Amino acid sequence: MIALSKLKKNLVRNEDGATLMEFGLVVGPLMMILLGIMDLGYQGYLDTLAKSKLHEVARDASTGEMTVAEIETAVEDGLAALTLKDAKVTVTVKSYFDFTNIGKPEKLTTDVNGNGSVDPGDCFIDNNKNGVFDVDYGIPGTGGPDDIVSYQIEIETKRLFPLAKMFGWSETMTSSNSTAVRNQPFGAQVDLVETCESTL
Repeated sequence: MIALSKLKKNLVRNEDGATLMEFGLVVGPLMMILLGIMDLGYQGYLDTLAKSKLHEVARDASTGEMTVAEIETAVEDGLAALTLKDAKVTVTVKSYFDFTNIGKPEKLTTDVNGNGSVDPGDCFIDNNKNGVFDVDYGIPGTGGPDDIVSYQIEIETKRLFPLAKMFGWSETMTSSNSTAVRNQPFGAQVDLVETCESTL
């Protein structure tokens, strides 16, 4: 009986393996936090370098010597070492007459009934020369001399670690960046054209 009582006391006081148990309780949440931080860090790093690469390519393209295909290739090649397998990199290039009109509709010069939309008899500046009133008149491509070119990049890729669902995140992450650069004056800027809707 005394031996049994002594054994119980020894078991209660014995702390062998306590550290291992505590580590086992902490290591799971700790690893999740560390992997989450690394995933967010990768996303921020990719976003920053994508923006830097986009600025670099935009400056190079402002001389008018690069096609859209060459711009896309330069951006993709510059990010190839950073993006994961099967990452989708989309580059959109549009030109505008000036900075103030980026993403804006074409300007109405005559609004017969004053409703702010193009109706028969109304006239507008047809910036992209397609004969149609556009709410964003950006012209696909690198534009001409002194034009403003808007460059947008979107990267869609899988996450660094397959733990997104545990954090309530999407399994893919998207990074978007844009910049606008004025082309060099390598020629004369093309004048804008006024177009009128037929009254017929």
